[in-house]
Amino acid sequence: MQVNCSCRGWGRGYAAEACAAALGWIDAYLPGEPVVLATQTANARSLRLAAKLGFTEVEVFRAWGAEQWLGQRVPPTLAG
Repeated sequence: MQVNCSCRGWGRGYAAEACAAALGWIDAYLPGEPVVLATQTANARSLRLAAKLGFTEVEVFRAWGAEQWLGQRVPPTLAG
């Protein structure tokens, strides 16, 4: 399901805060598990957020009529 809406919360860092909290939970309760995400390459905000959260590019592919970006975050226990 895709939802398009205008949100007053955009640009306030709520997504970064929520994602960082979720990743922290994953690190605590699923140690060593990598996390992957996909977003359209046209979604510059999502790509910036992914980079900020430590995701790196695995591949770029075409699906659902658009170019997609697949990223992976290696857990701190495996990265360091």
